[in-house]
Formats: sequence, structure tokens, C-alpha cells
Amino acid sequence: MSRLAIDAGGTWLRYEVVGQKSLCGRVSSKDVDLWQFISSMLEKEPDIDAVAVSFAGQVHEGEIISAPNIKVKERELQTLAETLYGIPLKIENDLNCAALAESVYWNEKELVAIYSGTGLGAGIVSRGEILHGWRSLAGEIGHIPYKEAPFTCGCGKRNCIELYASGSGLQKWMREYGCKGEPDLSRLRESLKSECREIAKMYEEALLHAVATAVTLLNPKAVVLGGGVVEHNPYLVEVVRRDIANVALKPSCEALEIRMSEIEDASLEGAKLLLDTITYEL
Repeated sequence: MSRLAIDAGGTWLRYEVVGQKSLCGRVSSKDVDLWQFISSMLEKEPDIDAVAVSFAGQVHEGEIISAPNIKVKERELQTLAETLYGIPLKIENDLNCAALAESVYWNEKELVAIYSGTGLGAGIVSRGEILHGWRSLAGEIGHIPYKEAPFTCGCGKRNCIELYASGSGLQKWMREYGCKGEPDLSRLRESLKSECREIAKMYEEALLHAVATAVTLLNPKAVVLGGGVVEHNPYLVEVVRRDIANVALKPSCEALEIRMSEIEDASLEGAKLLLDTITYEL
């Protein structure tokens, strides 16, 4: 039999069928509903006997509770898969999946993965297991209170740190300050316009503050930085390494390892790991 792993992001639905048949690919998240995609795959590949989904949104006990960037009509995917196809489905937040994959990759049971891409998020692994919180909302580091901004976050607040340390935040500040072009952090750092250089400085300070908050609260052995902004600006890892002890609780920084992600698609790899935890007794 085969199993289906999906990484459902705001831009792409990436998938891989593992087992007797090897199949992988991606489709636009804007063009297909998530459940529609899952059901079509189950119809085309009837030997699939389990599904795991890494989802760029908030999920709790198999149900999607927030989907800001993904086309979703059906939210109770676990129930649908079990009722209509008689197979188990597990769905998990994408940063939790990424943290799980990073934990296995680095062989570290106390780890926080902080990814800065379109948004800013974190996944937490403690004692080798994902830390969920009461409603599975642990790790929403992008929405910790930071500084007041002249625009709002997707959650409706104006003081989220994501407004400063994310790709979407860079775009908003560029519009506010009249900086042209793509939200390229390296280009902003080297700009002749002081306002553009200030945007890059604000990003670096906010990312450092986010990491320091996670280190102080959670006391991980390792922090792994990833996401599109970090991948295109690896110097950020050195900035955090250099300054973390000046911002976070110093005892929590002792022997702390700050690393850059080396996994091509950690969220999909995490979904594949979820498949190994699925039980088949429905």
C-alpha cells in the first residue's frame, strides 16, 4: 500500500506518495480546494491507505480552525477521510511539521524552528514531541506583542512582531516608506535611501527579538532558522548568533546552538514523519 503526504502552503500544495509507488508534484493552492485535491488523489490512487497534511494555518484535533492563505471549503478533513474513504488522516500545522523534521534531522529533542517567509512562525519540539498547547496554538510567535505599526497584521492587530520580521511585513514597510522594487532584504540594506536601510534594520532587530523570546521562554538546546527570507539572507543566522546573549536570558544561551535549516522542504518531510505515527484502527 501507499501513503500520501501533503504540504499545503499559501502558494503551492506539494505532495508525495510514498510506499509501493513513488509519486510527487505540486499544484497551485489558488486553483484547488484542499479536500478536493485529497479526494481526487484518493480516487486516482486507490492503494493510498493513509494521509498526512502539513497545513499553513491553525489546526486543532484534526480540524482546520484558521486558513488565511489557503482555499478551504471543508475543515473537518480527518472526519471526511475516515467516513468517505475509511482511511486515517492526520493534519498538523506546517511549522510543527517543520520542527518535527528539524528535530529528526539534527537529532535534537529540545528544539525550536523559527521560519520567516511570508509570515513569521515557530514550531516547538520538547522531549522529542511537538508542543501543541491547549488549542494547538503554541508557537504563534509572529503574533507576540512588539511595536505599534501604522498598518494591521492579518490577525487584525497592529503590534505583531510579524509586521517587522516577515516578507509581508517588509512589503508593508516598503509601501509606507516609498521604497520601490521587490522586498529584498539585502537590497534594502544597501539602499541609498535611509528609510529603506531602516526597514532592513527593523527586520533584523525584530527577528532577534523573536528568537530571544523563544529562547527565554522555552530554553531549547537548538534554534533552527528557515523560511524564504532567511534562505535568501543567510547572514541573519550570524546576526542572531552574535547578539542573542545580549537580548535573551543569558543562562538559556549557554551551549545554545543557532542553525540554519538544511532541509529542502521541512514541512513536507514532517508530514511524511506524521505518516509513521498514524494508527490504522478506525
